[in-house]
Amino acid sequence: MRYRTILMGAIVGAICSGPALAQSLALADESIDVQRGLIGPDVTLSSINQINSYGPVGTRRAFIGDSFTCNIGDQDLQFGFSWDGSPVLAFNLYRLASGRLEQIGMSWGKHACCAAQQGGVCGSCNAGSGLGPGCLDVYSAGWNASQSNLGPRGAINAYTGAIPGITGVGGSAIAGRLQAEIADLQTAGALYFMEGVYVGADDAPAGNAMNNASYRRVNVSGGGASMNPTGPMFSEIPAIQAWQDNDASVEIINADVPGEGRFIAAAKVSDNGDGTFRYEYAVFNLNSHRSGGSFSIPIPSGVSVTGAGFNDVDYHSGEAFDNTDWTISVAADSVTWSSPQTFAENANSNALRWGTMYNYWFDASAAPEPGSATLGLFRTGSPGSIAIDLPVPGTAGCNEADLAEPFGSLDFSDVAAFLVAFGAMDPAADLAPPFGSFDFSDVTAFLASFGAGCP
Repeated sequence: MRYRTILMGAIVGAICSGPALAQSLALADESIDVQRGLIGPDVTLSSINQINSYGPVGTRRAFIGDSFTCNIGDQDLQFGFSWDGSPVLAFNLYRLASGRLEQIGMSWGKHACCAAQQGGVCGSCNAGSGLGPGCLDVYSAGWNASQSNLGPRGAINAYTGAIPGITGVGGSAIAGRLQAEIADLQTAGALYFMEGVYVGADDAPAGNAMNNASYRRVNVSGGGASMNPTGPMFSEIPAIQAWQDNDASVEIINADVPGEGRFIAAAKVSDNGDGTFRYEYAVFNLNSHRSGGSFSIPIPSGVSVTGAGFNDVDYHSGEAFDNTDWTISVAADSVTWSSPQTFAENANSNALRWGTMYNYWFDASAAPEPGSATLGLFRTGSPGSIAIDLPVPGTAGCNEADLAEPFGSLDFSDVAAFLVAFGAMDPAADLAPPFGSFDFSDVTAFLASFGAGCP
């Protein structure tokens, strides 16, 4: 296990400053468990220092960053055309606005051609065939943007590291590059993040693919015309972590498919102040080839659900996958989002494939409690789904004072439950602003709700 913060191409190391870095360091040990094989090649993106812009073409612009690539393993990393352009680097773009982190852009995969092995940044370079242990390779943004070295993501198996030959892409100035809608780059007050996700033909079989995503915040200017990196590089940490780094109420957890790849899920629950709660979820597929085909949240009896929504990121430049949005089904016992078609019906249906993050949200008339979401897997196999421990709507009560069974009525058990929660500083007793503190205002709010009774 390791955690690195890279600033302008240099390793800052384990001693970091600032709340975001400290939070990320803790997360590396607790939530996003960066697991590596004991030996073998291990590719990581250690920095993005420059970003080129292309277009516009229609309503879109494209971007590509440079790449400072390290082999932090102890064996040579296959690197270049001799290995079908392994490793492949895919770029993603995210926007954090109005409390929600969304992926708003993606590129095709950039295949490596060759390695100019250097020392210093990645450790003591032991130059070898490909990229040696401890060695650094630097590609400029212009080189990474070369459309002849790009290939579609869909042909790659990120779990096994199977990489086909390079196809290249033709057409417009933005073809194959990291594309985003110009309107999405003009959101006032938004934060933006660029992520690079590697797939290596020998890195993945060596068991070192769980640390292949890295991200850095970027400043967008000129109405979306240009983009520049800012702040530290979070190497070996995926961009979904930026949501929690900028919002401490966000929970993040790994969700591994047995014998296969990894998803990373995040959740945020907000009190709307009108007796309802906003539930926000994001799921990032790091490297599962089986992909995500559905996402479901259980809903207790008596809880009403409104405003369910979904966000994905569009494939482009002739990638074979369908971009039709997932369907949303609100039933008496669950909210479920599903790929428009199953794998058997259409292998190219919209699924949550490697290197992409989808969002799911709704409002519910019940406060959260610990629970479990179900992520259905798109490609066939066993298991057909995995459970993810996330906050979900709790049992419906008649009002905020209805804290104990039998729900739907108010009696001394609710008073006792409030006193226990208040003494433990449990969020269930945090009924009045300022939220996050426990004082007489919470007692007053409880008494008012208790006095109002149940309808």
